[in-house]
Amino acid sequence: SHRGLKYAEEKYNELMEAAALASSFGKYLESSFEIIQMNIEFIDLFNQKIESILVKIKDFTLQYEDDNFIKQIHLVDSIKGIGFISAVTLMCEIGDFSAFKKPKQLYAYFGLDPAVKESGQFKGTRISMSKRGSSLARRVLFTVALVCISAFNNPVLKEYYEKKKESKPKMVALGAVMHKISNIIFAVLRDMKPFILRTPDEHREAHKKYLRLVA
Repeated sequence: SHRGLKYAEEKYNELMEAAALASSFGKYLESSFEIIQMNIEFIDLFNQKIESILVKIKDFTLQYEDDNFIKQIHLVDSIKGIGFISAVTLMCEIGDFSAFKKPKQLYAYFGLDPAVKESGQFKGTRISMSKRGSSLARRVLFTVALVCISAFNNPVLKEYYEKKKESKPKMVALGAVMHKISNIIFAVLRDMKPFILRTPDEHREAHKKYLRLVA
C-alpha cells in the first residue's frame, strides 16, 4: 500500500477484529468472509515482500561496505530520526553527492527552496516551497521531520520546531525542520563524519575550537 506498513498493519488488525466479531454472531455472509480472507492474505504477502527486500538491501550494503556510496548511506543513517531505509532512499535520490557544492543546492534539489507562485498576469506575494526536484526525497524528508519533532527522537529539532511554531503556522515550521535536516545531511556527507547530536551552544563551541585549530 502506498500509505505504508503502519496503515497495512492497522487494516489487518481491523479485519481480524471484524472477523472475530462476525463469528460471534453465529453466521456470516460467504462473500464478506472471502473478501476479508483475501485482504488478510494480501497483507501477509505484502509484509513478506517488504522483509525480503529489506534483507537484500542490507546484504548488499554489507557486501560493498567499503564502497564510498555505502559509507554515505551509513552516514545519513547516523542522523537522529533517519532510519536505514530512509537513508538508502535519500542517497539513491541524491546520487553523486559531489555535484552539490553548497547546502542550498541540495535543498533546492529536494524542492525545499522558496518560490513565489505566479500565473499569467497574476503576480504572487506568498512564498512557499518550490516543490521542484525529487518528490520522493521530499516525502521522505517530510516523514523524517515528523519523526524528529516527536518526543525524544531529536530534542534539538523538536525545540527548533516549537520555537518556529510560536510565530509561524505548523506546516511552515515543519518545512523549516525539513530545511534543517537537509543542511545536516549535507554536513555529514561533506565532512564524511557521523552525525553527533549537539545543542546550538555545543555546536557553536565545537565550531570555535575548529576555527582555532585551522587558524
